[in-house]
Amino acid sequence: MIKSPLRYPGGKSRALKIISPIIPEFKEFREPFVGGGSVFVYLKQKYPNRTYWINDLYSNLYHFWKQTQENLDELIEQVYNWRNDFKNGKELHRYLLDNIDTFDELKKASAFFVFNRITFSGTTESGGFSKAAFEKRFTISSIDRVKLLSSILDDTSITNYDYQKVIEKEGENVFIFLDPPYHSATKSALYGKNGNMHKTFDHERFAHVLKNTNHKWLITYDDSKYIKDLFSFANINEWNLTYGMRNVNKNSNQNGKELFISNYELFENEAKFERTLFDEVKEILPKTKSIPNAGYCKKSEIYTSK
Repeated sequence: MIKSPLRYPGGKSRALKIISPIIPEFKEFREPFVGGGSVFVYLKQKYPNRTYWINDLYSNLYHFWKQTQENLDELIEQVYNWRNDFKNGKELHRYLLDNIDTFDELKKASAFFVFNRITFSGTTESGGFSKAAFEKRFTISSIDRVKLLSSILDDTSITNYDYQKVIEKEGENVFIFLDPPYHSATKSALYGKNGNMHKTFDHERFAHVLKNTNHKWLITYDDSKYIKDLFSFANINEWNLTYGMRNVNKNSNQNGKELFISNYELFENEAKFERTLFDEVKEILPKTKSIPNAGYCKKSEIYTSK
């Protein structure tokens, strides 16, 4: 199965085996903060005949997805040209940083991919140059992985809107997956120049928009009392990659590493299915009420406040 070629802090590629079983049936999939696109890429291969809409407000990330869809060969050629012209990775990093604002959309898309491969943790423009990443991650094979997106991006809508427009657009049997800037990241510098895409995110507005949509949605968030209070109207479940998911009690003061927040019941089916990255499926006995690595989890214990 094809995986996203992007390195993305907080990306969900490793969490797909946990996320996949709790995605409801849908005709249209939307991802307003597509980022590295791991969930989208996975679902597009699993359900290729459904409708897909991916979006990101970060313009250079949007350019990467859009230009990969429309001008893939030219994007690959540009990346290879820079790789051949600059043997010193730090000089390449400085050249792109100094000139990206003057580039056309194709070059901005190409530069985004290069930044993603040669900076610490793939933090692109806001991240510092990493010699180790330049030597080990900016490889021919990493560039060739972009080519594999060609079939994935066919018949996919790709936009550069504010997330609210994607959420509020009418549609039939829509499911929205959201991986917004985390609350704890407000003091960090993950995306955009100087990290402005994270630092200015309005979590209260985000909660208000979701509270007023009828589409089914699932959010992945960092665990904090602030976020739990904002989304007290929804279903909240704690999880992490090591221990899976556990319920949030109304009076719990314990913080897990991450949260699943949804406006639908994550345990609504009597039988759960474990889906892995390799599309293996096994039925989990109904009485366990569990997801992969989550242990036992009773339906009645889920905290909801409507």
